[in-house]
Amino acid sequence: MLKRFRLWAAPLALAATALAVVVVSPLASPNEAAAGPIISGARSVSDQVSVKFSTLPKGHTTTDVHLLAFNDLHGNLEAASLNVYGKFAGGAAYLAKAVKDRQAQYGSGQATIFAGDNIGAAPLQNGLFHEEPIVLASNMMHVDFASVGNHEFDKGSAELLRIQNGGCHADGCNAAPYTLPDGSTTNVYPGADFQYLSANVVRTATGETLFPAYGIKRFSSSDGKKFEVGFIGEVLESTPTIVTPTGVAGLTFQDEADAANRAVAELALHGVKVPVLVIHQGGFQSGTAALNGCAGNLAGSDIAEIASRLDPAIKVIVSAHTHAEYRCTITIGGVTRLITSASSFGRVLSDITLKIDARNDKLISAEASNIIVENALNSPGPGVTRQADASKEDPQVAAVVSQYVTAAAPLANHVIGRIQGDLTRTATAYGESALGDVIADAQYVATNPANLGGAALAFMNPGGIRNDLRTTDISSGGEAVGEVTYGEAFSVQPFGNSLVTKTMTGDAIRHVLEQQFRVPNTSAGVPCRGSTAPAGGRVLQISSTFSYESDPNALTCDGKIGRMWVNGVEVQPTDTFRLTMNNFLATGGDGFTVFRDEATDALGGAQDIDALVDYFGANEPTGIAVPTLNRIVAKP
Repeated sequence: MLKRFRLWAAPLALAATALAVVVVSPLASPNEAAAGPIISGARSVSDQVSVKFSTLPKGHTTTDVHLLAFNDLHGNLEAASLNVYGKFAGGAAYLAKAVKDRQAQYGSGQATIFAGDNIGAAPLQNGLFHEEPIVLASNMMHVDFASVGNHEFDKGSAELLRIQNGGCHADGCNAAPYTLPDGSTTNVYPGADFQYLSANVVRTATGETLFPAYGIKRFSSSDGKKFEVGFIGEVLESTPTIVTPTGVAGLTFQDEADAANRAVAELALHGVKVPVLVIHQGGFQSGTAALNGCAGNLAGSDIAEIASRLDPAIKVIVSAHTHAEYRCTITIGGVTRLITSASSFGRVLSDITLKIDARNDKLISAEASNIIVENALNSPGPGVTRQADASKEDPQVAAVVSQYVTAAAPLANHVIGRIQGDLTRTATAYGESALGDVIADAQYVATNPANLGGAALAFMNPGGIRNDLRTTDISSGGEAVGEVTYGEAFSVQPFGNSLVTKTMTGDAIRHVLEQQFRVPNTSAGVPCRGSTAPAGGRVLQISSTFSYESDPNALTCDGKIGRMWVNGVEVQPTDTFRLTMNNFLATGGDGFTVFRDEATDALGGAQDIDALVDYFGANEPTGIAVPTLNRIVAKP
């Protein structure tokens, strides 16, 4: 197929020159920071956020460039019961309609971008077909550029390159026929029409970026003059700590600000004066969040720290990763920047307007608005079923959604068992959740037989639990209250991880529990045993055969964990146990390197989703009870 023309830059040819520019004058840029008021950002939905970067010279006019941005779609083809701010919202077809309507309004004066995690951790209807359906939908949205996200690396760089370039998966092109934006079809996966960007992801062996560092799109001013806007794409530097090591093998993830600054210098050499950073990293509003608010101004967030070190030329940042929505300005070192994020799952679309001097291409001002992508005739509430509003969905993408929902339905709607009450990720003060308990129990049961590993206990990483299971959740299969379908179970564990059973000593188990924390529990705290835990900790979920005492507020690492018991018997330092975890944890994922370095005699097992399905079946006909949350208890 012929892909739409884009200009993107392979950074190698200019790398040496660009680096010299950065070393000599790391903050030199063609768009110097203008003096002006310190703007702290919006506080409510009614606040206007318009940032003035420079004064328009007398006699000059401006040209508007509109950026349509979304993030963290995670393959959510269906709208399902997604909602935000009291509105049913989201889903690929509804997002496509919102995007296409604005593209039609803005004509050639727009660029459409997304900031990573378009694929990965997806519902069954997308994951079953190797993430290809959501790429087809994104092609139909005429996306121009995209940053990679951490979930783009879930299946490794070779698979991500296939997602970009096309071709059949090793399992075949099982999602055929593939519909192209022009309405024609092909039996070979066509790849992405948009260009992935990865300024800070390089091949370790060669130093080349995996994808281009930046892309450039040309626009025309009202008098016909051509000018360009550059888009720099990045992912969080710490991606290797939250992705299976095999997924990032052979790659190096560089400091975000350093890589962006190098890209700015290269763009300047191309004559591009307006760079936009599209980055899969972000922050949160503190206090009461608002759709277009900036409560707390992202203070102390990862994206604020990155922004503090960026070249002054970067005035606009499209951020992501946290699944939060905000519209902020951050002023650091006299430089004010506009920063946006658009929630997740297609529920919000950011519409950003850049006003550019038509004569000298300088960025004069920028403003943004977050828009809810509504999809229903009614509003969410207890016991409320969404009434779809067909007028708000794009028919072309709706047909794609229907194709794959229908194809997946026999498996997705199969009832695997029942729950007696809601199983959620809501955690106790010590980090234990009901759904985490059940998943750990399922993995223990699957590997307890001697010939399957002889496990005495099991651990589960909380970040791998992607959804709750509620008795009132009803899929398109129309199952009864309390019944759980395969599709719902898959939405909880969508990664296809396999189980691994290893031998560990009591000391090693204590060490891995200490890796849940840093001291004190702040982002600046000292990590325990090389932990990558966030502020507040990252608490592993455990099977019913294991319990321990915890003091999350202890001021020393060895003070965090008290006594431990396996099957009611207190664990001694030299005791040995067979212990199960998924392959992500087994290879040191989420910073739990003790599983990799202090465990031996690995034995592979079933896929995690299969273990969960079998566990549901074993608990029929009564269903799975809600566990009592007493496996992690207070340390005296």
